[in-house]
Amino acid sequence: MLIDKSFTYWSNPTEEICKILETSFEGISEEKALQRLAAVSENKISSPFIKGVILFLSQFKNPLTFLLLFALVLSASVGEYTNSSIIFCILFITGFLGFIQERNASKAVEKLRMLVQSKAKVKRNGVIKDIQIKQVVPGDIVMLEAGDMIPADGLIIEAKDLYVNEATLTGESFPSEKKSGISAKDVPLSERKNTVYKGTSVISGTATIIAIYTGKDSELGQIEKEVGIVVNETAFEKGIRSFGYMLMRIALIMAGIILIINIALGRPPLDSVLFALALSVGLAPELLPAIVTITLSAGAKRLADKKVIVKKLASIQNLGSVDILCSDKTGTLTEGEIKIHSYVACDGKECNLIKEYAYLNAFYETGYPNPVDNAIRRDAKTDIETFSKFDEVPYDFIRKRLSIVVLHNSRHIMITKGALNNVMEVCNRAQSSDGTINPIETISDNINKQYQQFSSQGFRTLGICYKDVTDDPVINKDDETEMMFLGFILLNDPLKDGIIDVINELKEKKVNLKIITGDNKLVAINVAGQIGLLNPKIITGGELHNISNEALVKLAGNIDIFSETEPSQKERIVHALQKAGHVVGYLGDGINDASALKVSDVGISVNNAVDIAKEAADIILLEKNLKVISEGITEGRKTFQNTLKYIFITVSANFGNMFSMAGASLLLPFLPLLPAQILFMNLLSDIPALAIASDSVDSELLQQPRKWNIKLISKFMIVFGLESSIFDYITFGTLILLFGTKQELFRAGWFTESVITAILTLLIIRTRRLFIKSLPGKYLIIAAISIIILVVCIPYIPALGFIGFSPLPFPILISMILICILFGMTFEISKKIFFKKLNY
Repeated sequence: MLIDKSFTYWSNPTEEICKILETSFEGISEEKALQRLAAVSENKISSPFIKGVILFLSQFKNPLTFLLLFALVLSASVGEYTNSSIIFCILFITGFLGFIQERNASKAVEKLRMLVQSKAKVKRNGVIKDIQIKQVVPGDIVMLEAGDMIPADGLIIEAKDLYVNEATLTGESFPSEKKSGISAKDVPLSERKNTVYKGTSVISGTATIIAIYTGKDSELGQIEKEVGIVVNETAFEKGIRSFGYMLMRIALIMAGIILIINIALGRPPLDSVLFALALSVGLAPELLPAIVTITLSAGAKRLADKKVIVKKLASIQNLGSVDILCSDKTGTLTEGEIKIHSYVACDGKECNLIKEYAYLNAFYETGYPNPVDNAIRRDAKTDIETFSKFDEVPYDFIRKRLSIVVLHNSRHIMITKGALNNVMEVCNRAQSSDGTINPIETISDNINKQYQQFSSQGFRTLGICYKDVTDDPVINKDDETEMMFLGFILLNDPLKDGIIDVINELKEKKVNLKIITGDNKLVAINVAGQIGLLNPKIITGGELHNISNEALVKLAGNIDIFSETEPSQKERIVHALQKAGHVVGYLGDGINDASALKVSDVGISVNNAVDIAKEAADIILLEKNLKVISEGITEGRKTFQNTLKYIFITVSANFGNMFSMAGASLLLPFLPLLPAQILFMNLLSDIPALAIASDSVDSELLQQPRKWNIKLISKFMIVFGLESSIFDYITFGTLILLFGTKQELFRAGWFTESVITAILTLLIIRTRRLFIKSLPGKYLIIAAISIIILVVCIPYIPALGFIGFSPLPFPILISMILICILFGMTFEISKKIFFKKLNY
């Protein structure tokens, strides 16, 4: 039973909604959940066959391919069935190759993504279990806590200090307080205190809700349906798109000119049209989308072997371009396995009462898991049989405190721990280890002095306080006042083994590490010294408040450590670095990291991060380690370079061939190649490129970040396209002037030379070194040699006579091979000069 969209569920009691949804506070059954999952629009899954058909058809979405389809229909309509059959076969083979490769790549990447999908905690048949967010259905009873992504629009059954970030729906960045109850029918969405919505996130507190709408039926789903889902393009995606449009414009303009000239010269109109269309398609990098997908998915699979899961393939390219990596300290530079050093009272002596109260506070807290409470629970185990939990105010990043009320011997004791300054601001007294009590103002200087000393020694220091609340044991955050300061909890988190080597490795790769931490300045300086960062430039969160956005843009790149930062400041720092022209990666795993993860060029989180952080990230680490990020940056650069290889070969070989065919069609009394032969040549030239994803990349090309550079590609296209064209004209002269060939022999000779030189271009341009000093990957060399052998043999295979080639006499074949060898030698020299001059 699903609720109609016109029904105002927020104005009804939860018991009534349970009846309508045929559920209870114990949840629905698994059988009913499966039935509803199949009914929810977002979860209706097309059959694999339908998905396959859609993917196959998507291979032909290139506008130039539509021109080729037009040529096919035109040929068939005038009785040119041989031509149309060949065009159809080549179209099908090209599309099928791209389809197979892209399907396999997509399957592999989807399996990887499944490893890091966010989960929701639901109650079904009275049993609490974790399921994937997309499996939540109407009627599910969902438990929420700090850090969770809310999986459905829902009605709150019960809530405790629940604050939700609803910025995605309302645009309001300040968290909205939520509680159970009934709202008026006509109250707007932003003022419904008893509802939560899919796509928003829990900032603090806990709640139990009934799921009402999921998927496309949710408020967020309705918005996406109306306005469409906006997907931000990466810089590389924008570059690929603009590059493709540039080639299309050039191809269509030149094809139009050639068509007009050929018709003016009295060539058959149909042949001229088909030749012009085939020529325009011949310039297009029709396999570029498939090559990009294959290359990126191969990089994703290699990263998975290194415990890095890629959620968005295009982010691999961005990872390779990163020149600044922002990271927190805990668990990245340090072990992340926080250990308790000691429990110290304000008189400097160790205190067992602090240990006991710290354990009670950590043991009973129910917020999101955190390493501090885990460390206290491991270290300070205490007999708490005579204690019981009564109430709680969960931690949040505004108060930076966590309060628990425990019942012991008929007394209710409120115990609060958190950041030292935030704890001290709610205290009016302080208790020494011997029980002596003093007004807080009389010993605050001594407390701060000890805090500075502990921090300079590298200890993370928390404060702890308490008070008796027996008269009113039900608490909220406003009750955190007039408390007794008890002392310090000193935490130690040693550096990771080998972290200094990893930081040096990042520097060698021209990646700057920026530490963004909530810890105080002195702790940050201590850690900086341990990693070899002497005299670091530091800005605190307090100082950031006094720096304008414009000034921060100029300043941020020179800062090594941002300490005592607030959540909103992290996003501001990332924006400033981006405006300064940097490509920024951000590593974080907490609620307070979500906005920075989302706005960064590459958001990186870990598999045990809170849901909101994992959802905002592009890349998920199965272990929090800078080493794997460093390796990921290398993989990103490899995929970038391998993609550029295909672009370079396409723009040089195809652009050169286009000029050659355009000139030859004007000078010769016949078309230099038939339309089907042009397409066949393009297909054979592209096949080896499918193996680029497995190719190796020279180490010198991985030493620094590379960005999309359309000027470099344009220059490469002109220089090497013209060079390729020169050798085509040498071929023309050899075939016409030296051997006096007719059209069938001419076409066979040039076809052989053109395909072989295109493959040589790929093998040579794939490295900045001399070809023999940097051999291709196994699959690439096998594909290249196989195509070269096939091309040489094609004119001699009777079964392929319909293509229109005559067998090449031995002298002509040797001449074509010699021209190809000369081309390779010249191309090697030109390559060295070109890249040296451009310092690439």
